[in-house]
Amino acid sequence: MVPGRLIWIPGFKATAALLLLVGLCPWPSMAQAPAAAPVTKQTAPAPDPATIGIVGGSPEGSTLSFVGEIARVLARGQETGPNGELALRILPVVGRGGVHDVRDILSLPGVDMGIVPEHVLARLQKSKELGDLKVKLVYVTKLFSEELHLIARTDIRQLSDLSEKPVNLGDYGSGAEEMARDLFSTLGLDVSEVHLGQDEALEEMRQGRVAATAFLASKPAAFVERLTRDGGFHLLPVPVSVDSALYLPAFLRHEDYPNLVPEGESVETAATGTVLIAYRWPEKSRRHQLLGNFVDAFFSRFSEFHAAARHPKWRDVNLAVTVPGWERFKPAERWVQRSQAQQAGAAVTGSVARPGTPRRTMPEEQTIHDERLFQEFLEWREQRGRR
Repeated sequence: MVPGRLIWIPGFKATAALLLLVGLCPWPSMAQAPAAAPVTKQTAPAPDPATIGIVGGSPEGSTLSFVGEIARVLARGQETGPNGELALRILPVVGRGGVHDVRDILSLPGVDMGIVPEHVLARLQKSKELGDLKVKLVYVTKLFSEELHLIARTDIRQLSDLSEKPVNLGDYGSGAEEMARDLFSTLGLDVSEVHLGQDEALEEMRQGRVAATAFLASKPAAFVERLTRDGGFHLLPVPVSVDSALYLPAFLRHEDYPNLVPEGESVETAATGTVLIAYRWPEKSRRHQLLGNFVDAFFSRFSEFHAAARHPKWRDVNLAVTVPGWERFKPAERWVQRSQAQQAGAAVTGSVARPGTPRRTMPEEQTIHDERLFQEFLEWREQRGRR
């Protein structure tokens, strides 16, 4: 018997058909964080040998929508077989985010990749909670940043007002939990942690039982707009230490959240990078070859992710950027090196790419991205100077 599970008993009336076994489930705020367990990759083959599973966090987060965009873009450009099958199919996998998604990549059959926050990878590698990840995982590319959204009731005017009050950090092991806890500790802020889903957390905030909720997502996040559409909430600024090695300063602006940030204003917060990581399959294996096919399709068609219908964060990605201390998936590294060599050759000869040649996301776009980051840094420094 499993504590807290509900069982249907045929023949009983509806009011008596659900029985609790061995006590009630505790409130999320009282639940204990799950203990770490050994992780072993299951070797059972995926149901479809041409399918790559990418875990993308919980439905509440924004990462799953990015995985969905990858699946749609790559599916649309392929020829289908006689029965409508694709040579390469991307299967978005719903996870729980953070450490849970890393565990899924390490253990579940059919889950080959995932989009994971950099600070989660750094913490897991340092703690060795899941073993030495550098021998189990490789990275495909560094992606976009995610911003911490600290949504509070209107009576909570500043960060210090959260002292000793219930603050929702989301699921245990999530990226939001680890990031918020790190930042609060650095600032000397002691809160009473609760662990709820975001819908439940906002309802508890409306009832006055929770003061704020932390949510990690790439701005603008449609989920944040939906949760706060009826008013009664605002975004609290979260300062970032100048010497922080894990987080960068960022801003949430009126253009990002018209219902939360007044026009002409911005809210300082912290951001963390994300990385597309993959299980380190043996180089001669079918899964390794399939991941190589994914790299060629994803990188070669990356300009399609810059379309207006796609999330604006795709335009911040530079495929050439490295993740220090981690090994890149070899087909991805070779692709980047070939692209850089082609661009260098074109610069020397003054040649122009032929029509239809895939556009590479390389140094010229990185210059634009760096300028935008530099402007945000100047704004952050100016705000710090006013304090």
